[in-house]
Amino acid sequence: MRFFTLGEFIKKYADYSSYEIPTYYIEASCEMIFSQIGLRYRGTSWNETSAPLPIKNASMEQLRFMLEHDIPMVDTQEMKAGSMEAHIKSDYSSLALRMLANSGYLYRGNPINTNIAINIPFGD
Repeated sequence: MRFFTLGEFIKKYADYSSYEIPTYYIEASCEMIFSQIGLRYRGTSWNETSAPLPIKNASMEQLRFMLEHDIPMVDTQEMKAGSMEAHIKSDYSSLALRMLANSGYLYRGNPINTNIAINIPFGD
């Protein structure tokens, strides 16, 4: 799953043109953003040309964040190396999440069925 190309990223974030960016970083950033989109608003057929602009922008910002902060993609909230210890609060860019929220793709704090594709009536 890729919502943008390396060329688009470099055009938008020219400061990162000297970075070596593996292809899987692009895919990972897009998957991360896709996982934050409410199911009702997801497009499983999205690609570099068909992804909505807010999704594309949020995915590129997520990649920028990953490159800038070098946060490892691990399934833990705590990192230890010898006597050093750090708690990871988030591996998401808050700017990328705001891009999704301001575009209407991110819905938090709503009833669970607001985010899913079908309406499930409870108590009827």
